[in-house]
Formats: sequence, C-alpha cells, structure tokens
Amino acid sequence: MDIMKIINQAISVILKPKEALEKAKKEKFETMDMILYLGIIGIPILIGFILGYGAIGYSTTFIGPAIGAGIVYYILAIIGIIVFGFILNAFAQTFKSKENKTQAMKLVAYSSTPWLLAGIFLIYPPISILTLLAGLYGLYILYIGIPILMETPKDQQIPYIIVAIVAYIIIMFVVGIIANQIWWSMYWGPIGPRGPFY
Repeated sequence: MDIMKIINQAISVILKPKEALEKAKKEKFETMDMILYLGIIGIPILIGFILGYGAIGYSTTFIGPAIGAGIVYYILAIIGIIVFGFILNAFAQTFKSKENKTQAMKLVAYSSTPWLLAGIFLIYPPISILTLLAGLYGLYILYIGIPILMETPKDQQIPYIIVAIVAYIIIMFVVGIIANQIWWSMYWGPIGPRGPFY
C-alpha cells in the first residue's frame, strides 16, 4: 500500500463513504496495511498537537514537551483505534453480525479517518472544535459501514452502533487522559514549569 493510494482512499472515504466501504469489503487488508494507513492519515493530528500545544495555539514556548507529548498521543490514538477494532469484532455475534477481524479493522480505520485528518485543526484553539464535528462524521461512517462490512441485520444496527460508540468514547477518553498526563509531566517536570530558557 503506497502513500498515494492511502491518500486517495482517505479522500474517497470522506467524499463517498458508502462507495468506499463497499469497495473496501472486497479488498485485501492486512494488519500492517491498517497500521500504515492510520500512520499516514494520522500525521495531521500529530502536527496539530505539536504546533497547537507548542508553537502556535495554546503555547508558543514549549515546543520540546509538545513534540514528545504529540508523538505519544499520535501512537496512543492509533493503538486506541486498533483496540476499538478488536472490541467491535468481539461484539459482532452478540448483534447477529459476521465476526471478521479484517472487516472490523477496515471499518474502524475508515471511520476514524475524518477525525485523524481534522487533527490539523488543533493548531489553532478557536477552530479545534472542528475535530469534534469530524469525529461525528466518523460515527456516521461507522453507522453506514456496520451493515456493509459486519453484515449486521437491520434490527441490530442501532444497538450495535450504540455499544460501539460507548466503547469508542471510553477508549479515546482513556487515550486522552494518558496523553494529558504525559503532556503535563513534560510541561511541569519534577521541579515546576519549564520556561524557554531553563
């Protein structure tokens, strides 16, 4: 999977999610493909975090700690999405859906795409709310993707999506807490806040 293919897939997911999901169902998609996809598509959230918390947005003097915390947040976000894929697949049979780890991973990767791309908006606090809106669009993609990739019966789609959303919120809440703890530990350090000259 090359970079241009990943970019084109992401564009397709954003503009024509249903078509992208239907096409994805037939495609080969290994675990490393998912990690590479999320790694590339997640770059905006890495840049947004580093610049937003270290150079432009929330702070303009703590770029060092922001880089460290940004990398950690980037890695944790990707891990969180992968964990979400396992959980989504684990609940499949509960909602009379087809248990298939590969298809579940495709679904969580594509439904996370809007949120990851919108991470660039973290650069400037007043527009960072757009990441939330992108996340909501991602939930919509998850909703339309469940019957396509997980083959969920119509009467089970709403319960399945509700459980999936709750699981996703919990996972990302934990990711956020861990990332914030790391950020503040880097920002304050063991002897108080570190300024640009000490």
